[in-house]
Amino acid sequence: MYDTIEALGIVLDTSLIKEYDKRLVILTEKLGRITVFANGARRKNSQLTAVSQKFVMASFKLRPSSQNTYTLISAEIINTFIDLSYDIEKMAYASYVSEVAGYFTRDGIPAVDELNLIYITYKTIIGEQIPLKLIKSTFECKLLDIEGIFSKDELIRVAKPRNVSQDASFVIDYILSRDIAETYSFKVSDRVIDEVEEIITKYLKTQCDKNFKSLDILDTLL
Repeated sequence: MYDTIEALGIVLDTSLIKEYDKRLVILTEKLGRITVFANGARRKNSQLTAVSQKFVMASFKLRPSSQNTYTLISAEIINTFIDLSYDIEKMAYASYVSEVAGYFTRDGIPAVDELNLIYITYKTIIGEQIPLKLIKSTFECKLLDIEGIFSKDELIRVAKPRNVSQDASFVIDYILSRDIAETYSFKVSDRVIDEVEEIITKYLKTQCDKNFKSLDILDTLL
């Protein structure tokens, strides 16, 4: 019999299994990306229903069931980010953040910085102080840097034949240089937002070949 453990994390994705159960993908500080089974979460009045939703941040009590899989026993919710569910565009961007984070993080590898970045990104999406397109590009840039796979020189090479403007270069340097908590503490013109989005999108495609489903949703909204 395994002992229970506690893990701080955010639910990145959920799926339905069997009649009443759910499968969760949770990104945690110490365990990295893990798969968690919430048995009975779809039953009426289940105590696991509220914590088995996308975007929920909580302290999860888990019981290991096999390698990198766990059973959810209970959880103490820290933030549901429920405001994301009130706006389909915000929800689509938050889903994209979750999907990209789930792709680049790994089972068993601690993800303290990644978790903090997702938390700050969700809050920024809700706050409406920065255009959503800029939040998306900033998140991509910062996450790739955290994962150790961002190179400014390679970005410039990938951007060709377009030359990276001085303003766009400054924005990227700013993002890379700031602490995670200050990642979104800037504003730029629409022209620079569009340029940064274009070159970061091209660069991201050199680092992964996945077709993110949430992008398809965004394309129908924009």
